[in-house]
Amino acid sequence: MQQNSSKKVLILRLGAIGDVVHSTIIAQAIKSTYPQHEVHFITASYICPLIENSAYIDKVVPFDMKEKDNIFYLIKKGIELRKEKYDFIINLTNSTRNFFMIYLAAPKKLIKRNAKRVHAADAFYNTACDAFGKLIKPETIDIGVDKEIQNKLKQELSSLNHPIVIISPGGDNDSQRQGRIWADDYWTQLGNTIVEKYNATILVIGSKTEAQHHSRFSEIKNSHIYSGKLSLKETAALISLCDLFISGDSGPLHLADAVGAKTIALMGSTHPRSSSAYSKNGIFIEPAIACRYCGKRKCKLLNDGEKFTPCMLSIKPEKVIDVIQKANII
Repeated sequence: MQQNSSKKVLILRLGAIGDVVHSTIIAQAIKSTYPQHEVHFITASYICPLIENSAYIDKVVPFDMKEKDNIFYLIKKGIELRKEKYDFIINLTNSTRNFFMIYLAAPKKLIKRNAKRVHAADAFYNTACDAFGKLIKPETIDIGVDKEIQNKLKQELSSLNHPIVIISPGGDNDSQRQGRIWADDYWTQLGNTIVEKYNATILVIGSKTEAQHHSRFSEIKNSHIYSGKLSLKETAALISLCDLFISGDSGPLHLADAVGAKTIALMGSTHPRSSSAYSKNGIFIEPAIACRYCGKRKCKLLNDGEKFTPCMLSIKPEKVIDVIQKANII
């Protein structure tokens, strides 16, 4: 294959946010090595704004997830993709839906996700190399931010005490993501300690459906609840301005990493080898329990009605403060 000629590439990853963020490393690697190639990315419509400012993606193609089981929509989308005449489609999910669209799109070559068990971003980079051979490997993931939104939020934050620390307590997928969420009272204790020690401002982020749950974090001194108030694009811009971002293994964690924020990841059931922040700006804290990193969605040690797993509860707020101090992060 002659790489000096222009190729048209489609990356296919419909969700979730963290996976989409990680998979943009493919576009970075391709465009950094072969800037003449044209790279498109198809993902869920609600995620599209996150990657529209990427310097490495030429076109973002929306996919309506509400229509994912509608055969007529899939046919329409497949025909739409066929008109692009892709040289490569890089498919990152082995679903019948994806393969049906790819069949209709009729690329010259289909590339499947590399199955080697490494960090998710490295797996995606290896997938790109499967298609194009050795590529320039990015040291960080960079999805870009909307500068106009960023400047507006910078003005808004200028009146607040610095450092600014953002926490993402989660809530939407608690029942499906046991071992990734931290106890509410731990968040409150951590936030108040950071405010007292550093005269900081705590910002709480989350989705609209998490907003009511997150209102309890108003107990944190000098805190502001942004949950449910920002679009994904605005959330990315806000995170890019913080001095530190803290969360469990989550989409927002990987988003924070991809907009250049310093991060602390509280790891429980998922292994940092595959799921921690990708850049050198990221620190992870291990749980003090032998069954950590089990990879299970459901914890066998939880009784009915219990929400927070022993692995996550073993990470105490004092440990997080100790890590912040020793690493001199803020």
